[in-house]
Amino acid sequence: MDNSNAQRYPTKEKASIEVYGRSGQAIVSVKDLSSTGACLEWQHESFEINQGDLIRMTVILRTLNRKHFVNAEVIWKQGKRSGVSFIPSNQVLDRLLERNT
Repeated sequence: MDNSNAQRYPTKEKASIEVYGRSGQAIVSVKDLSSTGACLEWQHESFEINQGDLIRMTVILRTLNRKHFVNAEVIWKQGKRSGVSFIPSNQVLDRLLERNT
C-alpha cells in the first residue's frame, strides 16, 4: 500500500503497541496520522519493533475521551521512530500465517 499520497496530520496522541507473536506492550507517541498510516516514536530502550512486524495499536484519543483500535504493519524504521500502514483486521491472521509457511 502506498501511503505517500495520504494527507498527514501532526498529533500528540499516545498509543499502546502490542507486536503480534510477542508478549508485552509499550506506550508510544503518535507523531502524525493519516487515513492509511501513522508515524510512531518511543523512548523505551527495551522496546523494539522492526520493519515487517504486525502490530495492534490502541490509540488513546484524549480530546474525545475514547480509544481506537487498529492493526498495522511496520513499513519502515529509523532509530526509535517507525512508519506503519494500517491493515484491516480480517487480514491479520492471513499475514501471520503467510510468515509461518
